[in-house]
Amino acid sequence: MKKFLLPIARIVILITLFSFQGFAQINFTELSIDDDVHGTAGIYACDLDNDSDIDVLGASQEDDQIIWWRNDGGTPISWTKIVIGYNVGEAHSVQAADIDGDGDIDVVGAAYVGTPGIAWWRNDGGNPVIWTKFTVADNFINAHEIFVYDLDQDSAPDILGASSNLNRIAWWRNDGGNPVAWTEQIISSNVTLAKSVTAGDLDGDQDNDVIGMDIINNDVIWWRNDGGQPIQWTQFLVDGNFGGAHRAQAVDIDNDGHLDVLGAGYLSHQIAWWRNNGGNPIVWTKQTIGSNFTNACIAYSVDLDADGDKDVIGTGQAINQIAWWRNDGGEPIQWTKFIITDSFIRPWPLYAEDLDGDQDYDIIVGSSHAGSNQVHWWRNDEITGININQTDLDDYILFQNYPNPFNPSTKISYLIPEPSFVTLKIYDVLGNEIATLVNEEKPMGTYETKFSPVFNLGQTVSGIFFYQLKAGDLIQTKKMVSLK
Repeated sequence: MKKFLLPIARIVILITLFSFQGFAQINFTELSIDDDVHGTAGIYACDLDNDSDIDVLGASQEDDQIIWWRNDGGTPISWTKIVIGYNVGEAHSVQAADIDGDGDIDVVGAAYVGTPGIAWWRNDGGNPVIWTKFTVADNFINAHEIFVYDLDQDSAPDILGASSNLNRIAWWRNDGGNPVAWTEQIISSNVTLAKSVTAGDLDGDQDNDVIGMDIINNDVIWWRNDGGQPIQWTQFLVDGNFGGAHRAQAVDIDNDGHLDVLGAGYLSHQIAWWRNNGGNPIVWTKQTIGSNFTNACIAYSVDLDADGDKDVIGTGQAINQIAWWRNDGGEPIQWTKFIITDSFIRPWPLYAEDLDGDQDYDIIVGSSHAGSNQVHWWRNDEITGININQTDLDDYILFQNYPNPFNPSTKISYLIPEPSFVTLKIYDVLGNEIATLVNEEKPMGTYETKFSPVFNLGQTVSGIFFYQLKAGDLIQTKKMVSLK
């Protein structure tokens, strides 16, 4: 009887999957976070107050403020607006991390005019939270974007910045202390009207490289980390003809274990990605995801439809459009565009996180300078269908975790094609087992589990980890990076 039931179950699942034409469809509901915020230039989301729900941070250019919208729960979610930073001249960018290693999340912000160009606000706890402001960089003029990342892998979050006035990409090493001391290193002062900066291990040599965007010369650039103290950098072009290079993200689009580059071209009106083909130096292959996306501001990649591959979300400022491109697989990858809205005035900053705790990614977007004074979110309401075919159902699959790098948590997905005993374990860089996430018999299906150093290890830990799945005849290991 057992041998008979398993094939029947597989047939039922196949019929269910193919009845939805093989691909997921998503319905979104637009909801307000704030309708009285002016010229939003930066958006970020994380659990700022450690209450297990996701809050939203914003940089308001016209209000000169760094703002926290506290997630108070409910259906729909209720939000409480709290200003963390006042007089942040034309605030342009905001991120968050545990800067001082005390176990709570601090906030980092950038001012486009005035001083300091980059500052951080220490989370001193309390209800409401008390914030103390400290300067990171006094004269980093026209700071357009910041990126918080443990660049030197010393378990302390550093800060990268892109200055449009100085044509500069720089980073500030977190030297610890109370208050935290910072050491600046200029990576390049020849990135004309620099707009974006991000980081990741592009060449797989276990150190972190840097990516920047030159909007005037249309350059997508990466700087190889050659080590040393201070770090030595070698500059390479990813692309020298990406019109109005505006925003970069380092992300493994094709799930091959190599970080690719995703970008928005403000003047080429494109969303594109460059596949990392390896080599020394790296060879890059460009693929355009979306064309005629007028004044593309942001391209951001997450697995929006929960099918195990990376989709892309973008904002087209001049056409008031927010859209997503579904990753349909193939070589080269095929993309299907869906418009989320074409009536949100001057969308610029965008972020995706699970705001309502239902295990899928929602989308947060702000209306930029001279816009509609809104920050809204689009609730991901329904995923119908799944992008799994007959071949997938015959294979055990361990997907790349997302987000990666992560802070404070990441999601690990895997597929098992038949009932199996499954173990999913986490290891440190020395090969020591540090956590067991799954250790039980599982029916066939696709599963997702969360890893958080605070929850699973009882402490905030940054660095490189490995996760290993054992199921059936599969033993597979993948790398992930935790930011402190």
